[in-house]
Parts: sequence; C-alpha cells; structure tokens
Amino acid sequence: MSISFLKIKDQMRLKNPFKDFSMDEIPFEIRYDPLTGQSTRIFDLPYRPVARPDFHELIRKSKEMNCPFCPESIETATPLYPEEIIPGGRIHEGEAWLFPNLLPLDRYAAVCIFGKDHFIGPAGFSPDIMRDGFTAARTFIKCISRHDPGVRFFNINWNYMPPSGSSMIHPHLQVNCGQVPTYQPRMQMACSQEYFLKNGRTFWEDYMDAEKGSGQRILTDIGSTFWTMSFAPQGALPDIWCIFRGCRSLVEWKDEERDAFLEGLTAALRYFDQEGLYSFNVSMFSGGENDHHRVNARITPRLLLREIGNSDQTYYQVLHREPSSIRPPESVREKVLTVFMRPHS
Repeated sequence: MSISFLKIKDQMRLKNPFKDFSMDEIPFEIRYDPLTGQSTRIFDLPYRPVARPDFHELIRKSKEMNCPFCPESIETATPLYPEEIIPGGRIHEGEAWLFPNLLPLDRYAAVCIFGKDHFIGPAGFSPDIMRDGFTAARTFIKCISRHDPGVRFFNINWNYMPPSGSSMIHPHLQVNCGQVPTYQPRMQMACSQEYFLKNGRTFWEDYMDAEKGSGQRILTDIGSTFWTMSFAPQGALPDIWCIFRGCRSLVEWKDEERDAFLEGLTAALRYFDQEGLYSFNVSMFSGGENDHHRVNARITPRLLLREIGNSDQTYYQVLHREPSSIRPPESVREKVLTVFMRPHS
C-alpha cells in the first residue's frame, strides 16, 4: 500500500500587536492530496461565520426576477433539447425537471431543478426531496451516453445560495457531459491509472483502508459509500469526501448507491446548518467505466469571510490554484461525525 499523508509544518514569526508586540509564532501546514499531489495550505484560525442574510428579503428579490425554475414557469421559460437527444425536450422525474443549460459548460450541459418550493434551507433537505433531482440527472447522463458514445466524462454539481456562485435561489443541479474533462477529474483519472499500474490495486481501496487505519478524519460507511473529511481540503473550511466503493461511472450509478449518497449528503447539510453555514458546492466526478477509477463527490461549505461580504476565494485560489483552509479537517471531525451518527428525522 502506497498511500502517503504528506504534510510540511512551518511557521511565520512576527511581533504581534494583539500580544503587546511580543514575538509570536503562527504555525501553518502545507498538505499534499494523496491522489493528485495538489498542495493545500492549512491554517488554524479563530473564525465564526458572519450572520446569515435576511432570507425573506433574499427570497423576495429573487421572486421579483420571475424565477424560471418555479413550477408555473418551467414550460414557458426553460429551453428544450432536440427530440433525438431527449424525447419531449425535457426530463421529468417526480418534482424534478431537467432541461438545457443556456451556459455552454460542455457539449451537453443541463440544469435540473428539484422540489416545488422556491427556497429550502440547508437543514430542510432530505433524501426524499433530493432523490428526484439526482435521478433525473442520472437519466440524462444515460441518455447522452447512448446518444453520443464519444462522450466519456460526466459530472453532477450543485451551487447553493449566492456565496457558492449560484445566481438562482430555487434548488437546482447542473449536469455536464463531454469529451474533455475538467482539471479535477482529469488529475484524478490520470493519477488513479498511474497508481493502479504501479501497485496492481486501485488507489480508492488503499485510500479507504489508510483513512480507516489513521482514524483521524474518517466519518462512516453508508451502504456502499465511504465518508471522510478530506486530508487536503479544497475550500476555506474543510470539505467532506464521499467515495463510491464499486461504482466506476455515473452511467452505472445504482439506486442503492444514490440513496446512500443522499443520506450522507443530508447529514453534511445538517452539519453546515448547525455551524451557521448557509451556502455550499457539491461536485460528483465520473468518467467512463474503467477498473482503476471510482465515482466520488466533494461537498464543501462556501462563505463570506467578513461582514463586508468578501469572498472566500482570493488570488491564491483563483490564480495560484492553491486551496487554503482556515481550519484543519481533524479539528472539526468530531462535530461532523456527531451529525452523521444522528438519525435523520
């Protein structure tokens, strides 16, 4: 087994005005993702999320924009796929509707709205509320896979509330299918293959065993899904990582795998709500079916760092492509674990 949890500890020395200008040492870490090797800066800073905005005012403003995702607007305000791609132009699954995304993020880019309510708070999501949306997303991926065999990369994503980059309040997913993967899954797949060729085992099996052996970040197993805090977080606060043990592609994503994921996702969103966090990103990464890669998902909170509304993304993340987290994942694991172990009511 060749899993490495590599980190470099360092510190900055300064005369601290909050300690009468006495000499102070502020520690930090540089961690490397065990799969891709991407570096992440880890701090341990005192931070409390800023107060949540007035949701009533936010909802009022968003409704004044004539939300195209509300049930009464879908058929007149959302686009259609050609019949040869999606018969009828849209996919309808229970309370979910899927249709083309006007933003061409890939050759086949879709928006999938779910839930009839214009606004649902983070703690208000349940597996039942989310199931139709993720099922419609899977149906879309299967349709595209049959229609265009050249498409080999798939992802399901969720921007929730404005700090995540979402321009719409109504709950919705974004589903992308194409021939060229984005950076994160491209690195995952290349490094997964390299690991497999070198070791004769999948990275994912060894990584899950290593996290269990460490015991520092692991959360739980739910059905065929494995849940852990990320060793090298991708966001300003530690993110949660879900690995599907036997799922090689979203094209073959099974109902029981979907339901296990939604149970864990519900717990993650309850944790965010408990901590005063009201925005997040979710991404599920998938390629075509192969033996060395596994479908996996990251769930990361998004936040405004101070009352002036400054973003949690700076030149470091945007231009240097270097994530940084203001808390080590190990420091929040017990709180997250408590929520994961509490039955959903």
